[in-house]
Amino acid sequence: MEIKNLKKVADRIKKAIKYKERIILYGDADLDGSTSVIILKESIKNLGGQVACVYFPDRESEGYGITRIALEKLAKYKPALFVALDCGIANFKEVKQAKDMGFEGVIIDHHEVLDKLPPADIIVDPKQKGDKYPFKNLATAGIAFKLAELLLAKKLTDSLRRNFLELAALATLADMMPLQEDNEKIVEEGLSYLETSWRPGLRVLLDLEQIQDLGLREKVSKIISFLNVRETENGAPACFISLTMTDKDEAKEFAEKLFEKSIERKQVVKSIVEQVKLKNDFNNPSP
Repeated sequence: MEIKNLKKVADRIKKAIKYKERIILYGDADLDGSTSVIILKESIKNLGGQVACVYFPDRESEGYGITRIALEKLAKYKPALFVALDCGIANFKEVKQAKDMGFEGVIIDHHEVLDKLPPADIIVDPKQKGDKYPFKNLATAGIAFKLAELLLAKKLTDSLRRNFLELAALATLADMMPLQEDNEKIVEEGLSYLETSWRPGLRVLLDLEQIQDLGLREKVSKIISFLNVRETENGAPACFISLTMTDKDEAKEFAEKLFEKSIERKQVVKSIVEQVKLKNDFNNPSP
């Protein structure tokens, strides 16, 4: 049994590749959204297709999900097949706006469905009404992995499959999805490949001197905290940049940068917590 509309999306993407239509991949800027974009982008590339644009909204300046600001920036690509990953299920006005602009909208999401669905052309979300797929708690990267299996079929090499599972495992853990059924299989298999990954961005993170005394699960937890730094560079989140790097030296330099940012973030959080505690103690003195 397949997730509702998953084959329909696979067929639509294949058609877009065949007729050289523009394809936009629009992902949430966290680890789940980024890995979902990577899995789909690399699947399209392996089918001989190209992605015209990859876009991640800046939550601070644009907000969450599909945004009006983003659509205005992307208007130059219309007409195009617009694929939203890990967002979009609650963007009713924005999806309509995209459609009115000349985009054909596809939503691949795992968040809770509201009372109605946005007016996208195709929606994939295991939680939507009428979806009989038994497991409802996949991360979007898990859904993207299943889409890659349909898209690539016999062209999905063992090496590529293993690597996509690595990414899906990281996203599943990062989004704290329940480790049951599909997710348990994805995480167990994906983590078993992690230490031999061909992605420089993953290898250098695993090799960071600061985490060498930890076990694999603890290392992965640390890596997720590094990759989930939300600062963007050139419009892409840190995790997307790191996981798509091809040069080991550049990846190592970037990994060290992520580690430092993670330490800085912890210090900021600690300072805020201490300030709140002092304020509460001041306002509520002990008798």
